[in-house]
Amino acid sequence: MLVEHRPHFEKDTRRNILLLQVSALESEIAQQRALLLKKETERLQLHSEINTLSPINQLPAEIKTEIFYNALGSLVDSQWQGMYPFSLGKICRNWRDFVWLTPILWTNLHLCLSKDKYEAQTDLLHEWLSRISKHPISFCLDTERSLDEWVSHPPTEVLTTFASVSSQWKDVEFFVPDVKACFDAISTAEKSLPFLTAATIRLTSITQQLNLSTAPQLSVLNIYSPCLSKVLVPWHQLRELYANGCTVDEIRIFFHNAPQIVHCTFTGIESAILDHLLDLDSFHHLVLEYLEYLKLWFETVDDSANLIFGSAKLPSLREVCLNGSFASAAPVTILPQIMQTFRYSQLLEEITLSYQIPSDIILIQVLELIPSIKTLYLYLIHRRQHNGHNLLLKALLQRLNCPHDILLPRLRKFKYRGHTTLSEYMPLFRDFLVYRFRQCASPPKKVGSKEKTVSRIRSVTVRTPSQLLIRPDIQEELDCLRRDGLRLSITSHFV
Repeated sequence: MLVEHRPHFEKDTRRNILLLQVSALESEIAQQRALLLKKETERLQLHSEINTLSPINQLPAEIKTEIFYNALGSLVDSQWQGMYPFSLGKICRNWRDFVWLTPILWTNLHLCLSKDKYEAQTDLLHEWLSRISKHPISFCLDTERSLDEWVSHPPTEVLTTFASVSSQWKDVEFFVPDVKACFDAISTAEKSLPFLTAATIRLTSITQQLNLSTAPQLSVLNIYSPCLSKVLVPWHQLRELYANGCTVDEIRIFFHNAPQIVHCTFTGIESAILDHLLDLDSFHHLVLEYLEYLKLWFETVDDSANLIFGSAKLPSLREVCLNGSFASAAPVTILPQIMQTFRYSQLLEEITLSYQIPSDIILIQVLELIPSIKTLYLYLIHRRQHNGHNLLLKALLQRLNCPHDILLPRLRKFKYRGHTTLSEYMPLFRDFLVYRFRQCASPPKKVGSKEKTVSRIRSVTVRTPSQLLIRPDIQEELDCLRRDGLRLSITSHFV
C-alpha cells in the first residue's frame, strides 16, 4: 500500500517546491517593480530639473505669464480661436503647475452650451471661475444648437453663476435666452459692473428690459432686438454701438444722448415713428463731434429716413455705409435727401451704397454732394436693380471723365457689384480709366490755379452677373493699364 501512494506524495512535494519558486520570483518581481518605480520617479525628477533649466523656465514669472497668455486663444467675432489653458497644461508637469496657479490665464472663456453636457458644463464653469481670483474676465456664452430648445428651460444656473462674478466682467457676450435673469440677479444683489467695457447681448423680445446703468466704463455695446427705451445704459459715454431692429425715432434719441459716439451701426431699421410728439427742436443743433464711422441698413425706406439726422453736424465723419431699397422708396429722391446730412463732413472719404439705387442720375446727385470721396463701393445686387435700374451708364461715365465737370475728383478706389449694361459703354469706361490713371498722374496744379486737381485712381473692380462684351482693342488697352500698375479687375458671371 505504501508503494502505491508514493507517486502522489512525490507530486505534492514537487508542486510545493514549484509554488515556493513562483512565490520567490513574484517577490523578486515586486522588489524589481518597486525599484523600477523608484527609478522612474527619479527619472521624472531629473527631467523636471532639466525642464527648469530650459530658457522659458529661466524667465521671470511675469514674462513667462505674458508668453503663456499670448499663446492662448481668444474670442474673434464671437468664436474661440486657439488653445485653452488645458492644452498648455498637457505639455509637462512644470507647465501644468504654472498654468493651474496663474489666474490671468483663465480670464477668457467661450462656453457653448449643450443640452447633453449641461450638468458637466455647469460643474466645469464653477471650477473655471474659481481659478480667476480677482482678475477681470471676458467670456462668450453661446448655444450649440438653436436658441429655441432653450426657451422653455433656459440655462438659469449658468446665468446666475456668471452673475455671481459680475463685478469682474470686462468683455461679455450673451447669445442665450432669458439674459434678463442674469441681470436681475445682479440688480437684486445691488452689484455694480466696475470693469465692464464691452457687452454683446441678444434679447429674445423687444419688451425685455436691460440694466447696464451701473457700468461706469462701458464704451462698446452690441445689442440685438432691443427697445432702446427699455435699455438702461450710460449712453453719454458710449464710443461704439451696434443695434439691430430699431426705429427711426429711437435712433434719433440715441444720437441726442450719445455725444461721444465714434463708431455706429444700425441694421434692420424700421421706418415707423413711435413717438409723433418727439420734440424736433432739440435735434436742430445736434453736433456729433466724434462720429467717424456710420452704417445704416434700412428694412424699409420712406420719408422718415431723412429725419434721423436732420440738420445735425458731423465734422469728424470719415466713412458711411447705406443699405436700403432706395429704388422703390417714395420719393425716389430720398437718397440725395439723406446724403444732404453729410455734405459738410469734409473728412468723409469712403462711401458704400448697397441694395438699390434708382438710376445713374440719382447716383450722380448723391456723389455731387460729397466731392471728398476717395473710396466708393456700390453693391447693387437686388433683383429689381436688374429690371430697369442698371448703373454704370453713359451719364455717370461721362461725369467721371474730362472735359465734363469732374465728378469725385479725389477718387482712388472704386468697386462695383451688380447688373450693368456696361458693354454698350465700354469705350467710355476705357476713356475714364485712361484719363484717371494716366493723365492724372501728373504733378498737382500750381497754387492759385483755377483748374481742379484730379487724383490718380489706383484700384477699380467690377463684378457683374450681366454679360460683358469687350472689343479686342479695348481689352488690349485695359491689359496695358494693368501692366502699368492699375489694380483692375473686371469679372462677369453671366450664364
